[in-house]
Amino acid sequence: MEDIEKTKENKNVSLNLIDVISIFLVNRKYIFLSTLIVCLISIVVYFFVLDLIYTSSASVKSSSKSSGLLGSLDLGIPDIGGLDELGGGKSSKELAAYEEILNSRRCLEAVITKFNLMERDDNKFMEDAVKTFREEKLQIKIIKLSGIMQIGVLDKDPQLAKEMVEFLLSELDKINIELNVTNAKNNREFVEKRYFQAKDDLAKSEDSLNAFQSIYGIAPDLQIKASAQSVFTLEAELKAEEVKYDVIRKILSSDQPEVKLQEAKVNSLQNKISEIQNSTDLSDFLRLGNSPQIALRYLRLQRDIEIQTKILTFILPLYEQAKIEEKRETPTILILDTPVVAERKTKPKRLTMVFLFTLLGFGSSVTFFVFLNKIKEVRLKLKKRYTI
Repeated sequence: MEDIEKTKENKNVSLNLIDVISIFLVNRKYIFLSTLIVCLISIVVYFFVLDLIYTSSASVKSSSKSSGLLGSLDLGIPDIGGLDELGGGKSSKELAAYEEILNSRRCLEAVITKFNLMERDDNKFMEDAVKTFREEKLQIKIIKLSGIMQIGVLDKDPQLAKEMVEFLLSELDKINIELNVTNAKNNREFVEKRYFQAKDDLAKSEDSLNAFQSIYGIAPDLQIKASAQSVFTLEAELKAEEVKYDVIRKILSSDQPEVKLQEAKVNSLQNKISEIQNSTDLSDFLRLGNSPQIALRYLRLQRDIEIQTKILTFILPLYEQAKIEEKRETPTILILDTPVVAERKTKPKRLTMVFLFTLLGFGSSVTFFVFLNKIKEVRLKLKKRYTI
């Protein structure tokens, strides 16, 4: 029985649309009065108290120029389309660098100091002023597809907002130039060191070849080729003389002068071939002794000179480009739209905010009176229950 009574009491305490409407009709004067008060307060706040905020903005286009040393050189590397889209591309990286510069403390401190924003915004510490400017005043939007960055500044003074955007653009260009020059200087120092090392290596290779040629001749490979050709010729002549010698031996006796003369010719040719093949005397032009080692050493020295020459040929343009980049201080950003003085406010949206606060005041008033009425009903029921 007690559970049934509690269930009935809960049903009586529950709220439905008819109850809300009846409560509204009973207390409509107070509800409308409180809603009107909220409306008037919001009108005063948004039309007479809060400052109007204006926005001035500019658009910066990505130059999409490679800042590296290899960007201006044709190295024969094939162009693989679509890779820039996967990795963000040069444009996105450049705009991301611009965003980091604009959000840097160095850049924002320069703006705050230039326009005396610490006193104007009642900030005691530079850290607070930087945080306030970064979060409340500075607007940065990047459009990756077109490679454009929009830079905006919000302020109650439209002229000051325009001047701050102009100053931000100048600081962006200034800092970006300094970073590029520093990067170019580091590249130049690295390439310069490698360039002089390549020159030294080439000079050492040339000296080694010169020393080798002073010992084994100017063109050992040609000398070896000539010696080998001479050996081939002598061996062919030897075969012919040996055949002639065999024929004479069969016809004449061994003590005949013709046989002895032919035998001497064969022995002389064999001795000459053996002398060329085994000779290591540097004064002999025709020699094949140690010829594989000499030829291999000569080819290696020539190859070292060719390698060092190609390295030097590759590094020299990089070195000259690095020196040019280090001295270049031309503007680095492309301004698509310059900032202008805003003609219309950005915020607050006064009519919208007044309507929302009025609606909120109305809803709060209705809720308050519904809640107050239910409290009265609960107290009345509890009083009856304990009285019985």
